[in-house]
Amino acid sequence: MALPISVLAEPLDQFDLTGLVVGAAGMVLGHELGHFALAASMDIDAEFDGVTVVYPGTDLSSQQQARVASAGFQSQWLLSELAFHFLDKPDAAPNSIAAGVVLGHLGITAAYLSFLKNEKEGDVAGMANAFGKNRTDLALLLAVPALLDGWRLFGKPPDWVPVLSRAGKGLGLAWIWSW
Repeated sequence: MALPISVLAEPLDQFDLTGLVVGAAGMVLGHELGHFALAASMDIDAEFDGVTVVYPGTDLSSQQQARVASAGFQSQWLLSELAFHFLDKPDAAPNSIAAGVVLGHLGITAAYLSFLKNEKEGDVAGMANAFGKNRTDLALLLAVPALLDGWRLFGKPPDWVPVLSRAGKGLGLAWIWSW
């Protein structure tokens, strides 16, 4: 299902934003919990340093760094596909929690494309370091599924768009876990 942009342009007093806010907040929480859950599964201590998850006193291998740094995006990709499962139903509400989850995914990715890309302890920096890649190039790779998901949420894309989005996410997961 595509959410028409005009629905989001209704007067705010007639439009309930609760589902969108809850979904977006849930996505941010899911992103951060992804880091903590994966770190815990690898016996790596994790904690917050401001808004960044750090792994204090740990000398991570490149493989460990790639996995824990990307865990937030891995969670986003899985949660966004779960949200699209609900949004693809004919009775899906445009202001649903599922729509908020996808908006949260888009917002987090936009943040990592801009002001968080150069955060020293951030996800993009950790992944770029682990993979030996340029931060900008890596951030652009992360943007592809989000751009496709934005089209899925706000437009009426051709059938290949969801397939390509899922394939990009799947290839990203395979790259991270086979590296």
